[in-house]
Amino acid sequence: MWWKNFSKVPIKHPLAFGIVISTFKTSASDLLVQTVVEQKEEIDWKRNAAFATFGCFYLGGVQYAIYVPLFGRLFPNAASFAAKPIREKVKDAKGIAALCGQVFIDQFVHHPLLYFPVFYGTRELVMSDKPD
Repeated sequence: MWWKNFSKVPIKHPLAFGIVISTFKTSASDLLVQTVVEQKEEIDWKRNAAFATFGCFYLGGVQYAIYVPLFGRLFPNAASFAAKPIREKVKDAKGIAALCGQVFIDQFVHHPLLYFPVFYGTRELVMSDKPD
């Protein structure tokens, strides 16, 4: 019963759900890297706060605004293309062109002009005693 109710949360509250999930998974990922990969004796909580902050505001909020309403307007047929079986997708030239457009905007506009500057700016603000 609880799973049925819980599974409706992302549908009813997609932005809030995305923010919570992004905050948790970004923080958890950093904790995993610090403890398993880097094998640190003590957790760098300031660094973890930087990742959690970035996950909350940017990955949870800003990227939702980019990928859902903005890309939805720029590429109105993307959802129907995504729902098609692979055999139909390979025959859909307009759908493939739209997909290429999404990848181009994401990789050559969004990431270099927004994602990376915001990530490093957030890291600087959270981790530095005195941001430059």
